[in-house]
Amino acid sequence: MNTIYLFILALAVSLDSFGVGVTYGLRKVKIPNTSIFIISLASASMILLSMQLGVWISIMISPYLAKWIGAIILIIVGLWAIFQVSNHHKQNDNEEIKKQTQQEGKKLLSIEIKKLGLVIQILKTPMEADIDRSGKISSLEAVFLGLALSLDAFGAGLGAALVGFKPLFTAITIAGMSGLFIRIGMRLGFWFSEIKWLQKFTIVPGIILVLIGIMKFF
Repeated sequence: MNTIYLFILALAVSLDSFGVGVTYGLRKVKIPNTSIFIISLASASMILLSMQLGVWISIMISPYLAKWIGAIILIIVGLWAIFQVSNHHKQNDNEEIKKQTQQEGKKLLSIEIKKLGLVIQILKTPMEADIDRSGKISSLEAVFLGLALSLDAFGAGLGAALVGFKPLFTAITIAGMSGLFIRIGMRLGFWFSEIKWLQKFTIVPGIILVLIGIMKFF
């Protein structure tokens, strides 16, 4: 049963990578195997870090309480993901809001530390990872993209550790699935010119995390 939960968790966390892969594929931006490996490694490192933090917390509290806290964290992360998707769709319906968001992103780059500002902008617009507009994600650009994707999964990793998932095995599984999903998404992006039907599934990761959290209460 834990193996099934692990697979579902990895699936939920990696679906963002699939969406990014599709986005780049549709715009004919290539992600080489080396860059995919770097992105996967960044995801694994962040998950491992957050889960190790969860393990340390679980040592200081009772297993029963740790499981409940972990389940609540997973539910909160899932609900937040659902909220982000809903909010993103509303912004896309309003071109003025979209332009304002882009302008705020540019201001952020000039105010914040450059690398930090870049990561935040990538989180808002994944295509910003192609910094040099070369049509290919380089190794350095992959570091920023991997960091942006893995930051989104930090809370999920923390909650997963508290409900009993093994950090190393979970990190390796998520890294492998993340890399695979980027590759599959990119291929699909090259094949399809429309992504509207895929946008309906962007809410799925949040729902999955909420369901995992609820199931861990029982």
